[in-house]
Amino acid sequence: MHLRLISLLVTLLLVGCMKSVYTDYDQQYSYNDIQSFEIVAHPSSTPISLDDSRIKRAVEQELLLLGLTEADSNPSVNVRYFIEPKTESVAYGPSFRFGYGFNRVGIGYETPVRVEEREYGQLVVEMVDPRTNQVIWRAVSKRKLTDSMTPSSKNAFIQEQVKEMFKQFPPEKNT
Repeated sequence: MHLRLISLLVTLLLVGCMKSVYTDYDQQYSYNDIQSFEIVAHPSSTPISLDDSRIKRAVEQELLLLGLTEADSNPSVNVRYFIEPKTESVAYGPSFRFGYGFNRVGIGYETPVRVEEREYGQLVVEMVDPRTNQVIWRAVSKRKLTDSMTPSSKNAFIQEQVKEMFKQFPPEKNT
């Protein structure tokens, strides 16, 4: 009994230590030269959503906390963000049934697998060198942003993920 409890606690500890964001960056870029930023719109024909403004506020807040200034012209980096649409297939396996009637008892087994497609969004933030138009830093949330979330839970989710994305920025401090 104690071994099962210890195994459960170790598993929960390891799951809690997993990173919820993935970051990638250009190792040759001098991130210490970044002094200012400009948030640029991701090229899209869709209207700006409520999540868009939530993300913009969270990104601005984190960059200002890093000591960067917002620039209207000639920024050190352009920052863009978007929600990448994703889908996942969720399969429901076979089912068992049990029934009884007058002088009879029966068990049923059903094999068709039902598959449901679920849509979700994955938050992505990128830094782009304005001179070369190359992505120099990219962070992707591993967690799912769904339409079923309440406005307050979406706001908390976005703030938490953006904070996690910039936690180890600039990357040179961690190598």
